[in-house]
Amino acid sequence: MMGIDVGYEYVNARLRARRSRLLHRADLEQLLAAPTLEALIGQLDQGPYHDALQQSLATASGLDAILRTVRIGHDSALQQIVAFGGDTTAPALAILLAPYQRHNVVALLRGISARSRPERILPGLVALPPFAEARLMELARQPTLRNLVDLLAQWQLPTAELAGILVAELPESPDLPQLTAAFDHTWAESTTQRAAELPGQDGALVRLDLERFLDLTNLLLALNLHLTQLAAPAPWLPGGRLTPDTLDALRTAADGAAMRDVMQAAPEGEFWRPGLEQWDGERLTSLQHLWESTLVQWRASLFVQADPLGVGPLIAYLAAKGAEARNLRLVAQAVAGNLGREDARARWFLWD
Repeated sequence: MMGIDVGYEYVNARLRARRSRLLHRADLEQLLAAPTLEALIGQLDQGPYHDALQQSLATASGLDAILRTVRIGHDSALQQIVAFGGDTTAPALAILLAPYQRHNVVALLRGISARSRPERILPGLVALPPFAEARLMELARQPTLRNLVDLLAQWQLPTAELAGILVAELPESPDLPQLTAAFDHTWAESTTQRAAELPGQDGALVRLDLERFLDLTNLLLALNLHLTQLAAPAPWLPGGRLTPDTLDALRTAADGAAMRDVMQAAPEGEFWRPGLEQWDGERLTSLQHLWESTLVQWRASLFVQADPLGVGPLIAYLAAKGAEARNLRLVAQAVAGNLGREDARARWFLWD
């Protein structure tokens, strides 16, 4: 953080300039039309990803270079936001970035458990304090879950409390889903508690954003459990607005009509009902995309609907930049021939 404190007025002025460089649907369509990876690289070289691309091309080529470019561009944007913030914005920003810390730990747990090579794990991680690039590389090289957990505890990542829960749970929960669930539960509780301390309207908006993120995480878990038809109690994350009873009813609903009835009966489900109404009742992955898009679009709407001198534009920019990174990865996979172009387009998160 800078030595001189700055508020949202300064931060949002910086974000307005960055927002103008975000990629829109027309930009994505132009990139998706590239006939080859070489042509796609040429297009990226002419835009806001030029610097990241040049850095990537020094060590990679083709699809790997593009995916590395997207990661560098996204990570750099987050790092710069952290750098030009100040004491006024730091508490809220810590909550808004907490899901990235959670993501890193869960991705590392899964990757090490699956004995994936570091080069397979690293592209899915986010280099963001306290997870510096060098630390992520060392964590991804660990041979076992025990080694990983011990190193996280040594470095107190992402916090001493969260590293401690992994140390405590590993002997009792050698099963990866149980270990991940224990970490997730503690992460959700501690993040919710910290968010509760934020004052004023900005604090209320950050809490709402976190609650909706937790609700989405639980909804996606409910869809997964519905598909697998597991009868065991679900490890719902605390802190969201959807109650465990609603989530349990959703995961055991017989069909799409029953799911709609569940959400119609739940006042806290109003935010998620439009996505359920748009769903054709067939593939659960389609419903997942609709719900994920619902959150992205609400967050991005804060560019214009929230107080321009408050935290809203920051929430919106983080959502739009994250959506851009996802969309570019889909474009790259489609141009490489690993994914149909229509399939890539259907899976975009369009925020504008």
